[in-house]
Amino acid sequence: MDTQTATRRHISRPDAIAAFREKLRGLTDADHCVCAVATRLGLPCGGFAQFSDEKLRDRFPWIAERRPDASRGELEEVINGYILGRQEVAGAALACDVETREHDLCGGWTSFDNSRLEELYRRVFGRPVSIG
Repeated sequence: MDTQTATRRHISRPDAIAAFREKLRGLTDADHCVCAVATRLGLPCGGFAQFSDEKLRDRFPWIAERRPDASRGELEEVINGYILGRQEVAGAALACDVETREHDLCGGWTSFDNSRLEELYRRVFGRPVSIG
């Protein structure tokens, strides 16, 4: 057994997601959903940045069609507001929680299999874990 495997702590998937939720909530505020923060900080999920302009417009046609001349930044601002509203209505801590159910922008937590969550955990918290 290698040293990294020996020092890995095992945590459940729900506990790992709870840790991410707490960490990410600390990075967001009333005006910026986690998708906007992920874009700005370069978080591994990519937030809005994971999509080209065309793909972002395709994900939110009801927003883009009403704003055909909107810049990328303007579209992100409106989508950010929409996501914050959905988050509030759902009583969810983060857009990730809403997206897990609705899949408008991404798959939320279901976008990450356990190995990807382990890598993300290592990058975010600086500690290797085994998630399962």
